[in-house]
Amino acid sequence: MKTVVLFFSILLISVVGLAQEKAIDKNVVFIHGAWSTGIVWSNFENYFSGKEYNTISPTFNYHSTERNDSLIGVSMEDYVSQIRDILKSFENPPIVVAHSMGCIVVQRLAMEGLIGKMILIAPPANYGMMPPSESIKSVKWVNSVKHLKNNLTKPTFEQAVNGMLNNLSNEKQKEVYSNMTYESGLVMKEMIWIKNIFGKKPNKIKYSQIDIPVLLVSGGIDNASPLKISEKLMKKYKSKVELKQFENNAHWMMEENNWKETAEYISKWAD
Repeated sequence: MKTVVLFFSILLISVVGLAQEKAIDKNVVFIHGAWSTGIVWSNFENYFSGKEYNTISPTFNYHSTERNDSLIGVSMEDYVSQIRDILKSFENPPIVVAHSMGCIVVQRLAMEGLIGKMILIAPPANYGMMPPSESIKSVKWVNSVKHLKNNLTKPTFEQAVNGMLNNLSNEKQKEVYSNMTYESGLVMKEMIWIKNIFGKKPNKIKYSQIDIPVLLVSGGIDNASPLKISEKLMKKYKSKVELKQFENNAHWMMEENNWKETAEYISKWAD
């Protein structure tokens, strides 16, 4: 009798454990990039919710379509701190999907063991990586912003289209641009000055400290974060990483015509 009770106790523990593991796997945090808010993930959130995922898409503090001077002087460390608090609220490390600048933030937090699986969409160059010429050209206008460290930045419509929204219809470009926000000049300085050897290096990633599954998602016609960047990251992460290229996509993959194809691939990979 004791043997039977023990057997069913072990079986029950196993079933509960599997259920808990399933619940853990269904927590997804979406992290946006520069000049945007959590609204860019609307399509993805609806898709993942339909797949019974629990989703959250926070917005970095002070990001607004209206200029908010509270954003002046905000650093990448501030973004990392904000998202760290969110990730720590989970009992177990969730799946995290990030876009562009947000990829730096989540890689930093993956170093701390706060992420279960990591998906990087259109990641920018990290510290020590020379960005491709296309990437440099797409944000060249930022260097013309006076007193960048103590200022805010926002691309003009034309700059946004050329650098990030080149694969959207004109109507969709206008819609997306209407939701674009101001961005901290300090954060842009921290990102663009890749080889700056002085001061803090918030985009310096210690890849050996990240021991989780990593998916890199790249667009074949992305001007801001070309495939070359993901290929370099592939070598950094080595056997822990998978690279998926969508040849006909650009930088704003979450809202391009085939966004559902991208979301489907990510969800299947995450499962």
